[in-house]
Amino acid sequence: MPHNSADNYSLTSEKNIFYYDMIAAEYNQLLDKEDFNKEVRKEMSEKFRSIVTPGLVLDFGGGTGKDLDWLTGNNYQVIFCEPSKGMREHAISYEQNILHSSRITFLDDTKTNFLEWNTQSPFLQVDAVLANFAVINCIPNIDLLFKKISSVIKPGGHVVALVLKNDFKKLLRSNFRNVLKAFLYKKPVTVQVQYKQHVQTVYLYTMKEIKKASNKYFDFRSAETMGTSGFCLIHLTGK
Repeated sequence: MPHNSADNYSLTSEKNIFYYDMIAAEYNQLLDKEDFNKEVRKEMSEKFRSIVTPGLVLDFGGGTGKDLDWLTGNNYQVIFCEPSKGMREHAISYEQNILHSSRITFLDDTKTNFLEWNTQSPFLQVDAVLANFAVINCIPNIDLLFKKISSVIKPGGHVVALVLKNDFKKLLRSNFRNVLKAFLYKKPVTVQVQYKQHVQTVYLYTMKEIKKASNKYFDFRSAETMGTSGFCLIHLTGK
């Protein structure tokens, strides 16, 4: 029996969560190998702090907690949402052994699934959402994502996200069949990322697709290319 769209969404999300569970122990080491990752995170921090005054922030897809230091250090209260238990455990350990911060609330497995936020919000509405290092590119349905995010953010609240650039010239050269299929079926281009035996599906959304998916709930403020890193920083505000 074929899966419906909801089934396909859940299966893809579960596979991506499993991928991060499997690489959690090596994730920080992988990031730290590239100096530009530190520079990109620094730029994101500076941009976020220039936009968002201290308040309640949802660290959406917070990974191993690499943003918790500068968030708590700049007086933000943090709701930490990471669906990968392996990644979240590293973030909790980081807080308990190094940060010792009272400014962080970690959501458990029963509250990290944003699909269920419309039935009962697991936290107070936040002033801003941080989605760093291509979290949005791990999600197969951004129309649904922006709808759910809008339900937990205050009117006028900020969404600051780092997304992968969609370079169609490079994609056409390296992945022509996938790009053609995406155009024909009006779906985002997907790329399979492999680390050792573990595979993740990454969705390369165009800026047009992001604007269309978010338009009902958010005003699109800006999009800035982050040097040669392959990332683009987007800023939205809630309607």
